[in-house]
Amino acid sequence: MKDLIKLFFIIMIILMNNSCELNESMEDGYYHDWSSDYLQSTSNDRIIPDSIKTLYKTDASILALRIMIADTFARDNIAEINENLIDEIYRGLICIYNLKNYRPINVFVDNFKIHAREDPSLTRLIVVVDTTKEWTRAWINGQRLTGYQQIDDLILTYDLQLGERWYFSNYHTLISSKPLNLLALKNFFKKIDGVLDAGPDGLIGDGNDIVFNYSRSNKIYTFVMGWGDCLAGCMFKHYWEVAVTPDERVRFIKQYGDPI
Repeated sequence: MKDLIKLFFIIMIILMNNSCELNESMEDGYYHDWSSDYLQSTSNDRIIPDSIKTLYKTDASILALRIMIADTFARDNIAEINENLIDEIYRGLICIYNLKNYRPINVFVDNFKIHAREDPSLTRLIVVVDTTKEWTRAWINGQRLTGYQQIDDLILTYDLQLGERWYFSNYHTLISSKPLNLLALKNFFKKIDGVLDAGPDGLIGDGNDIVFNYSRSNKIYTFVMGWGDCLAGCMFKHYWEVAVTPDERVRFIKQYGDPI
């Protein structure tokens, strides 16, 4: 009888220790450890906050643009980014986000909040104009439409708004309400009499990023964290590589790079 009582207390102690470990894990934000197999996920974003969805939709647009501009013709001539491709990449990102209670996914999703680097810009086009042209006075006066059909057709077609004035009166910012391939749009503007130059706004240096590619039918996302004098190009980088299958299963492949 004494042996049974002793065994009972040993079992209780083991269960209590396991419970403490679980609670400590949950307090740290790591609810589950990653398994070696694919984990079933979902691209359903119904309960995800709008602010998070907006970030990942922007990521998807950036990654879709990178695929698009790998083709020279598309880069120079097609301003609209393929919506189906954006949606496909976005759904994969949501599948990863929906497993954020697994380590190490919550490290780069929640702790470091890594997103794609928007360089060049998808929404801000800088246009340099010849101020001797009559139509440029409208922009100098803060008027969106110029009365010059070639300019106004582009503004209306791509729903561009006139942004803030620059210190130099011949520099103007046009802002798109949706992501566009501004590398193509700049070419459309540069063909117009009175436009001296045009180009998408950009970033200086380096930083966090997401890299996307395909491996057979799987989508591969590599989350990159950079640090250490990133204005001059990051001194250190760490990488997490994740696969998403067509049936929305997710597998953490590997992590590598500088230790964090």
